[in-house]
Amino acid sequence: MGFLKAVKDFFKFTGEQTGLPARHLEGLEGVLYNTRVGLLTDTENRHVALTIHHPLKKGDEVRILPFDQIAGVDFVTWEKTFRRARSPFSEGLAGGVIGGDTMAVISAMDAVGRTRIEDVKVDFAVQIRYHPKGDLRTVRRIVVGDVVKSTAKNWADTLCWHAGLTRARFIEPERTPRGPTYL
Repeated sequence: MGFLKAVKDFFKFTGEQTGLPARHLEGLEGVLYNTRVGLLTDTENRHVALTIHHPLKKGDEVRILPFDQIAGVDFVTWEKTFRRARSPFSEGLAGGVIGGDTMAVISAMDAVGRTRIEDVKVDFAVQIRYHPKGDLRTVRRIVVGDVVKSTAKNWADTLCWHAGLTRARFIEPERTPRGPTYL
């Protein structure tokens, strides 16, 4: 019950509106990876309102994407590799637990300047392709994930219907061929 109340409060539904709570993966400038984003389709005003909840700022930021700028909606498998700096504190803590004080100092010094690679894969993400304002030749995309499939499909169908777009489809990732590639 608490989840449904939180969704209703987050979106403040009125009239012909449908919402989709999600996490930002990529495409919104100035918004960090995995930031909470709400997508609200307002059919009366013919736009999608993206409500961004910044974890460090007070209040939410709202960005508007008019239906006439949207080129399409798809479901995709999203993959990205992140390089993150190793934390000397956590490395020193782990080294200290395993090998004592000397190992803690050595582990912390060793972690400075080193990075770790983190592969992230989201099997079901919503991709919104759109034209930036005033530029019909360029197509950009906003990708959000951490969505419930049935809710995302209903939201996408509603958006596509009211925006006059073809129905959302699932785009399979391209398989990398094994072995040599012939030209």
